Amino acid sequence: MTRRALVGLAAGVTLVACGASVGGQDRVAFSQVEVQAYLEREVARTMPGLIVGAATCPTRLPQLSGATATCTVVVEQVPLDYEVQRLVGGRFEVRPARPVVVIADVAAAVQAKLGGEAAQVRCGNARVAQPPIGQPLRCRVSGLGVARTVVVRVAADGTLKITDT
Repeated sequence: MTRRALVGLAAGVTLVACGASVGGQDRVAFSQVEVQAYLEREVARTMPGLIVGAATCPTRLPQLSGATATCTVVVEQVPLDYEVQRLVGGRFEVRPARPVVVIADVAAAVQAKLGGEAAQVRCGNARVAQPPIGQPLRCRVSGLGVARTVVVRVAADGTLKITDT
């Protein structure tokens, strides 16, 4: 339905380390703390107006090319998972583990599908979500006759499927 609700590093961001070669082996310049700080900055940049808290990552980041680790960034008190994948040398790619949606955008998509401004849509209390792929987000719709529940599912590519039950 819409991609506007998908936010946050969706295409992946490559971190390039300023690493040095130590004894013929590349040393990763991005430490746990540096990756966490980078995630906090990037998530804040991609989610303006939302409160971005601390990021946490495993103490040891991946050492082998292709290996991944999961870091978590707290946004509006909701933990969001991001994958950090080691590329060649001291480079990493960072992407959401699953699509992240801004609930206001989900509600706007439901409102647009069901009849515009007359519809009042409430999709819970959180401001962001990272639901498992295909799992339902339930929104309560009122102002268009009898109040009802609408189911929204987020696909792996971040598109929304809205089902009026």
